Amino acid sequence: MKVYNDCIPCFARQGTEAALAYAPDNPELQQQVLRTVLRIAAESDYEKSPPEVAADYFRAVAELTGVADPHADAKRRSNAEVLKLLPQLRIEVEESANPLETALRMAIAGNIIDFGTPHGQKNNDLLGVIKHAVESDMCMDSFAAFEQQAQQATLILYLGDNCGEAVLDRLLIEQLPTEKVVYAVRGKPILNDITPVEVPQVGIDQLCRVIDNGSDAPGTLLDRCSPEFRAWFDRADMIVSKGQGNFETLQDCGREIFFLMKVKCEVVAAETGLPIGSIYFRRSNGI
Repeated sequence: MKVYNDCIPCFARQGTEAALAYAPDNPELQQQVLRTVLRIAAESDYEKSPPEVAADYFRAVAELTGVADPHADAKRRSNAEVLKLLPQLRIEVEESANPLETALRMAIAGNIIDFGTPHGQKNNDLLGVIKHAVESDMCMDSFAAFEQQAQQATLILYLGDNCGEAVLDRLLIEQLPTEKVVYAVRGKPILNDITPVEVPQVGIDQLCRVIDNGSDAPGTLLDRCSPEFRAWFDRADMIVSKGQGNFETLQDCGREIFFLMKVKCEVVAAETGLPIGSIYFRRSNGI
């Protein structure tokens, strides 16, 4: 997905938030952060995807400020808060009529926890969001294929997204053949995305193999990922992709992918044909 004009205000908003996060007590440095973000966003090739542009300016901001991960504490708190809900949600999954579908809906609901989009949340009323996802109407045309491929696949590559949300990924992974699952996280800190540092807190490494993609982008930019990750990506015969960033970077990659996310911005709403706040669960055609 390329950069749309409507992405520009989002870049500016991220610049403002980055200034406060990376230089909370230094107004002069905050101005430098803002100028850096706006300059890179203005000079970027808009045939790139939005996460590719964002990766460029967040990397420059980290170098400018010397701060690698300003959201480290927030990520830990987010995981801890959702972990408190895990036992209750696991019971609801196990007692539901279709545990796989219920877990899938909960995993998608968790995608609302996002520091990178204007309509993302920081765990606000997560139980309410989950309840809505479990009970609401959503297009399940891809579910039969999802269920069948999960049983037939030899390697399921599950692309993670945000902290907090990753706790709910556990519920879905528990309903899959875990010995086939490889869970992929970001290689370096970016926004509130999960990296190898947060994996032990979430506990996904106790369920399945965990790898990182070697990249600092808020998505999966294959040409910026490590050769090791690319090998896993190419070998996988089923790919599950969480979140908008992965959608924006992979929707045209030529692979069949199951995309799971909440629609959180006007541009992705236009791309999917769904209103902001909708649950999106579709299988790409791989073309």
